[in-house]
Formats: sequence, structure tokens, C-alpha cells
Amino acid sequence: MARILLSRRRLLPLIFAALLSLASPPVSFAQGGAPDLSQMSIEDLMRIEITSVARREQRAADVAAAVFVITADDIRRSGLTTIPELLRLAPGVDVAQINSSKWAVTVRGFNDLSANKLLVLVDGRSVYNLLFSGVLWDEPDVMLDDIDRIEVIRGPGAATWGANAVNGVINIVTKSSADTTGVLVRVRGGNADQQAAVRYGGIAGASRYRVHAQWTDRAASLLGSGTDANDASQAITTGFRFDRVTRPGELMLEGALTAGRTRALWQNFDPQTATLEPFSRDPSEAVGGHLLGRLTHTRANGGALQIQGFLDLANRDEPLADFSRRAFDLDTQYHATVGGRHDLVAGLGFRAVREHLAGHVGTTLDPAATTASLLTGFVQDEIALFENRLAITLGSQVQYDSESGAGVQPTARAIWKGLPRQRLWAAVSRALKTPALVDRGIRIDFPPQPDPSGLPVFVTTFGNPQAETEELVSVEGGYRIEVGTRGSIDATAFAGHYDHLVTQEPGAPIVALVPSPRVLVTTHAGNLLMATTRGFEIAASWAPTDFWRVDGNYSAFDIVPTRAAGSLDVAAATFDASAPRHKWHLRSSLSRGAHATVNLSVFRVGSLEELRVPAWTRVDLNAEWRFTSRLSAMVVGQNLLDEAHTEFSGARALLAETQVRRGAAVRLRWTFQ
Repeated sequence: MARILLSRRRLLPLIFAALLSLASPPVSFAQGGAPDLSQMSIEDLMRIEITSVARREQRAADVAAAVFVITADDIRRSGLTTIPELLRLAPGVDVAQINSSKWAVTVRGFNDLSANKLLVLVDGRSVYNLLFSGVLWDEPDVMLDDIDRIEVIRGPGAATWGANAVNGVINIVTKSSADTTGVLVRVRGGNADQQAAVRYGGIAGASRYRVHAQWTDRAASLLGSGTDANDASQAITTGFRFDRVTRPGELMLEGALTAGRTRALWQNFDPQTATLEPFSRDPSEAVGGHLLGRLTHTRANGGALQIQGFLDLANRDEPLADFSRRAFDLDTQYHATVGGRHDLVAGLGFRAVREHLAGHVGTTLDPAATTASLLTGFVQDEIALFENRLAITLGSQVQYDSESGAGVQPTARAIWKGLPRQRLWAAVSRALKTPALVDRGIRIDFPPQPDPSGLPVFVTTFGNPQAETEELVSVEGGYRIEVGTRGSIDATAFAGHYDHLVTQEPGAPIVALVPSPRVLVTTHAGNLLMATTRGFEIAASWAPTDFWRVDGNYSAFDIVPTRAAGSLDVAAATFDASAPRHKWHLRSSLSRGAHATVNLSVFRVGSLEELRVPAWTRVDLNAEWRFTSRLSAMVVGQNLLDEAHTEFSGARALLAETQVRRGAAVRLRWTFQ
């Protein structure tokens, strides 16, 4: 794809200067009652509780699934500023930055700007759109200081969370208002990004609350020539959270509003101007907000009833089209222990979504507006056997989608706890990915390109009104071991078979003479691809001393595509899921008492062969100094080995191909009670 040459580079403000006081007596890094994970042992970290696998609290080590937890301490030490960047820390998660504001993020392959096999939740609220059944990663603009943990579940989660939780579930869990009292001010300045955030948390009787605001300015990425791509982005988010805890219930309300502006460098589909300007310079505007409420009632017999609902509104004006979403979701679940052996969770859910896409030149969606509803019910039972040494989990979700009909997504899991400090688990699951709006009704008219004879070739791509639901049958197994109190190893192997994956089926070229000689080529979406995947993931932690910890992970992935009889999609035969075959990450955290930390991360990502993106290595280094109990400063260096590198091809995503630049920044953080 052609690249844009820009005549000037956008100037960014310089790094904030640090003018600060002398250190006071040693203090803990913990704030507002939250646990200080930098002082926890490996054994303690293995006992962190998560909720994403079974919709109830479980120790991460006792879950029969591939689980990785990014803690609040990991977030603070990383020096990163976005959720996609943080997900680089987890094994099995493929993260690629396309340009300043666009990301490709998935679990276990099938990556793209429109990756559609990963369910993302923020406090249990699905961050999802019907347009391509995926996530727009600039929408969940969560203030990172407020995140308690990010639970990364690799493998199907559809039995509890429903369709589109095919390859994994990511649940971003924010802190209770009780853990964020007082004032926090954070500013960051650098050549790659700038950010300012403020938060205030207070107490009103039995209630706790917080309000926050965050402004972000991300510098433009680079073109292959090293020039500025002119795709800088800005966003501002304001939000609140309210928690009230009384016996026997808890009430939580939270909401946020985000507005953003960027130049995403979408392909220009206007045949009159595309030759001179292949990518659009028009800005993209986005505004959205949500309101979520959750009521939890604990009964005297130990059972717990939870009712949650949310409203989600979004509007986006992109050069390709204008998009709007209105969504309402209501979810109930009940958790109880039965007969001493059964741990039962069951629930019902309803979602109504209306989405509208008004295409500009070259893009059309038919119908332009869709109102869809989803009714779900699930039940999951964990059965304890052999004096709790073995736990077997059986569960399924049944759903009715107004667009795709009914579907059943079962799972069976088992975990053996009979060996001290060791766990052995296995699972088999079925998951479904329902067709997105673009799968059914999209039409894209590409600008003409000359063929060898000189005639212009007009290519038009159509969706498929009869698009089928994609299906995955997955088998997984894993082993965990705690090596004393200073080490742990968590290994997972998996294999899966996919049916009815999307293909692009070409039609026969047609030579038209009116109004002028031209060649017309059409393609339409089909579901004629099958694929078998397999892979291995391992994560390990080691704390050789009380002040030094090393974490590392490695992921291997392989896919074998098979075209169904009748498919003419030649490219499908070499489909590699846009995922590297191998990648690894190594992280070292060194602390000097309660005052200083030095953190080093090395990322190695293999090549994306089909997209012709070479392998790359990234080194990040940061150092934080705590001057007082209220004030700290961090110096951050990112992507230190190269001035810039490419992580994803823009061609498939209809975007200009850009490169991630080297970054340097200073972050200052104040807290007041």
C-alpha cells in the first residue's frame, strides 16, 4: 500500500521538569488500603482471587483455565499508559500497534483491527460492538491508577460469558472507592505521549465515592521514511464511582464520558482524489459514555444474588462512515453452595443494541441500521470429589440471538489438587462467534487500479446476508507449581478446530464498455475456511531476593488452514491468523527499600509472515524514585533499541502502514489525604 509523504513534523511540548523535595522516612508504596504487591511473596501472588472464569471469586491457582493476572503493581511498574500496551505483559495475547490510535489485539491468533474472537469486560460490562463483533481500543479509556487487576483468560469463556468469548476473556477490574480516598494528581510528558490525570475520593457515612478526569495526547507515529505520519490523537475522559457497603448488600454505581479526536489515515475511497492522496487526511471524532449499576445481596445461607445493568452510548465520525451505538444490558446471577460438594452459579441476561452506520464515499452497510436483542442463560456447577483433591466443573450457556438464532456453548473442566503446591487441569469447550454486521451487509468500492493492459480495475467487496456462525471446539491442559516461596511456573498446551471461518470468494472479472472501458471484479464473503490450531504457553516468576523479582513468559502458536470444497479464496490457503509463531517477554523489577525501583522489560515478537511484518525486539527501561509518602517521579524509556519499528500491516486494516516510535517521558505523581 502506498505511503503518505508529509512535509513537516508535528512539534510536541518537552518533557515536564522535576522540581522536588528531599526524601522523608521510608514508606510503603501501597495507597488507600490496597495491598502492596511489591512486598508480597510469589506464594501470595498465586493466591490472588479472580472472578472472570466462573463469575465468582476463586484463587487464580485453583482455576481450571489458562489464567494470567496483571496486578496494580505490574501496571505501576510498567510505565505504560494504555490497556493494549499492558496486555503485552500476558502470554498468549497478541498486541500490535497499527498507528497512533489504532490497535490489533487478540488471544491465540486471528488478529486484526477488527479482531472478533476476544471478549473484553470492564467491571463486568462488555465492551463490544455489533459492527465487527470486536473492540475499539480507544473507547475503554480507563484511568490506570484505578485498575485493581486485569484478568486475562486464554481459551474459550463462552460457557459463562456467551458468544464471542471464543479465544479468550479479558476483564478489567477497577478498585473500590474505599481504596482510592484522597487526592491523586499525575502528569506525564514525553516525545511519544503526554498525559494529565486528577482524582478525588471521599467518604459520606457508609458510602465511598471518587471522581476523576484524564487528558491524553499521543504523538504521531512514523512512516517508513522516518517522517511524521500526522496521525496524532487526543482524548479526554471524566468519570465517577460510588460504593455503598451495608449488611447484607453492596451497591456500586459508576460511569464515564470520553471524547477523542485523531487522524487514523484511513484509505481514501474517492476515485476522483485517491490517486493523488491515497489516505484520508480528514480527522476522526468520537464521543461515548456509559452508566453501570450493580447490586449484590448476600443471604444468610451463604448464597449471593447479583443484579447488574448498564447503558452504553457511542458516536463516531470517521472518514469511512459515521457510526452510532445504543445498548442496554441487564444481567442477573445467583451463587450458592449445595450439599457441601456443589458450588453452583446460574444466571440470565438480556441485551438490546441498536447500531447505525452511514457510509461515505466507497462504503455502504445494508441495512444501515440494525436493532438486535440477545437472551442468555447459563449454569455452572463445580463438584468437589476425593476430599477436595479433585474438582470437576460442568456448565453451559444457552443463547438466543435475534440475528443468528439459538446456540449452545458447553464446557467441561477438571483440576487435580492432590499434590502439594501443584495443580494439574484440563478442559474441553465449544464456543461460537455470531456474524457481525459487516459480515452480512458491508459493501466496499475500492478506487480503480490499472491492470497490465492499462484498463482500470474496479474491485467491489460484498458481505454475505447468509453468513454462518463460526464455531470452535477447544481442548486445553495445564500444570502449575509453586517452587518454594520464591518461584512459580504455569504451563498450558492447547489445540482447537475452527469451522465456518470467513473467506473472500472472488467472482469472474467482467469487462464493461460503458461509460468507459473498465474491468469489474467482485468478491463476496463466504464461510468456507476451516483451521486447526495448537500451541504452548508458559509463564514463570522468580524472586531470588526480597528486593528483586524476575517474570518471564513464552508463547508458541501454529495454525493449519483448510479450504472447503468450492472455495476460490487462494489467500486462505496460506492464512496464518496474523499471529507470530513465537514470542517471549522478560521483565526484571529491582527495589531499593521503599524509595526506588528499576524495571526492565524485553519483548521479542516473531514475524507475521502473511502480512510481511518482520520480527522485532523492544526494550523498555524505567526508574521510579519516591521522594516522600506523597510524591514520586518516574523516568521512562520505551522501544530503546530502534528509532521505530512496524508491528502490523495497515493494508488489511485499510490504514496506512506506520511505525511505533522510540519514546522517553517523565511521570510525576502526587497523593494527598
